[in-house]
Amino acid sequence: MNSSKTFNDVILYLEKIIPDGCEIDYHEISRIAMSPAALFQRIFNFISGISISDYVRKRRLTLAGYELKNTDISVLDAAVKYGFQSHSSFSRAFKEHHGITPSQARMKNARLNDYLPINFSDMRFVGGKRIMAEMKRIIYKETPGRLMVGLPRETSFSDAGFVWQEFFQGDTIEKLDRLTDVKCCDDIDENDGIGLMYDFSDRMNFKIVIGDFVRMQTDIPEGLFVKHIPKGRAAYVQIEGSNVAEILDSAYLLITEAIEKTGGTIDFDNFYWCEIYTHERYSEPFARGEKVVIDYMMPVKADT
Repeated sequence: MNSSKTFNDVILYLEKIIPDGCEIDYHEISRIAMSPAALFQRIFNFISGISISDYVRKRRLTLAGYELKNTDISVLDAAVKYGFQSHSSFSRAFKEHHGITPSQARMKNARLNDYLPINFSDMRFVGGKRIMAEMKRIIYKETPGRLMVGLPRETSFSDAGFVWQEFFQGDTIEKLDRLTDVKCCDDIDENDGIGLMYDFSDRMNFKIVIGDFVRMQTDIPEGLFVKHIPKGRAAYVQIEGSNVAEILDSAYLLITEAIEKTGGTIDFDNFYWCEIYTHERYSEPFARGEKVVIDYMMPVKADT
């Protein structure tokens, strides 16, 4: 059931019913997938990032846009053809998907939001999860002992964004600027923020310090938290994606896979997870609307 062929066969079935507005036959999907429909729906959603019903809806709105733009079909007929119960429900869904009304889609220069068929054969998976980001680099270095100083919080992956927001809106950056002469980041490029995560209570919850690294024995200004990072060997990794969410969603799987393939072993006894948002690979491409890279660092065992 996990093969790409099975998923593509389900997509072929869905593509057959999409143009005529038929209801989804989950018994047929169960037969194709050789799996209970409810289970397959959960797996489909997990792997593709979209539910079966939402996939069908987006594809129907895409095809409806094509027809309205290229034929003289009426809005009401398009609504009925693609399975909508009324002109108004179709118009609301159409504008939500395309950003324009069905009538505006007829205009010569109208821009439609295409949602193309999924091809599972072109997807990359690690541990059964779809990977959108791409590993760009992994190297190993010896790191000095140092202090991570900054804003401390206990958080989770779902709420960490609020901590970053607090970091940029508060006075932590101003306090860190007083430590410019004692920063010890020769192994880390110029950046707009470093987040060090540690003491994971489970796979989702952890402690975080957002700030910067400074030399040992540094006199730390009041109001900054200090976390000691002992010297050791670390993996330095760069991951590229179209946006931050793509990278964050795939980073752990990509990094653990890369470390394993290069003969390394993560040092879980001294584990930390460090995200670095550099000027060159993150902030500047982000401002230009281009793909971005997040740098990562984590400890590996000395024999790596």
